[in-house]
Amino acid sequence: MASDTFEQRMDLVLDAGQLMLENGGEVFRAQQTMEIMARSLHLQEFHVYVLTNGIFASASPAGGESLSMVRHVPLVSIHLGRVEAVNALSRALATEELDFSTARQKLDAAQALDSPPPRAERLACVVGSACFAFLFGGALLEMLVAAVAGLLESVICQQFGKRRINRIFTDIIAAWLCTLWALGISFFVPTLDVNTATIGALMVLTPGVALTMGIRDIINADYLSGAIRLLDAVLIAGSIACGVVLAWLAARGLGAIVW
Repeated sequence: MASDTFEQRMDLVLDAGQLMLENGGEVFRAQQTMEIMARSLHLQEFHVYVLTNGIFASASPAGGESLSMVRHVPLVSIHLGRVEAVNALSRALATEELDFSTARQKLDAAQALDSPPPRAERLACVVGSACFAFLFGGALLEMLVAAVAGLLESVICQQFGKRRINRIFTDIIAAWLCTLWALGISFFVPTLDVNTATIGALMVLTPGVALTMGIRDIINADYLSGAIRLLDAVLIAGSIACGVVLAWLAARGLGAIVW
């Protein structure tokens, strides 16, 4: 196998693992997928160690020195369509349905899959917030207030994300504005259940994916990656709580609530 071809195949395997991690794939799933692809591409002595935000891999070409590669995965978003595309690619490689050049094209196509448009994300936040408020016992009024709060959260997250503002600060501001909106409405409409409306809107910010994947990593004995994901979930939850407390303090200072 030529040296350049060997490096290209290593690049393909690491690109696939990185694409999975960047779009919400589990650590153990990314590692298994990379190992399957390496066997399918005849990479000898392939070893890989995957963390939540990094990949370390090495392999040896026939009659050559071992080649090691490292990838940093600083940001993680959720796009399960890309994860599924990589899984389909690994299965096709394992059954020898694809050659290297076709596999590279399919991986590039998976990378190029579009994310949901901003309007769809905003609509999902609005509907999700209203439905969560209903699940927590809210009436139509609480659902409407939660829906508007969900819209505000979505706009803040999208605008802050474009400017690459820290996730912790983004969640604090989103939770603060959401809670302040509900408290402001309750000042004019005393019958509003502020807790129900606020909780319904905040549910779209909660780190459910990070928490679930952290627990799964720990169950799969990947304690370091699991601890990282759980710490991320705790920080996000703390940021949301901080935003809520700041809003209540602001409302109290303005005389909107007395306690």
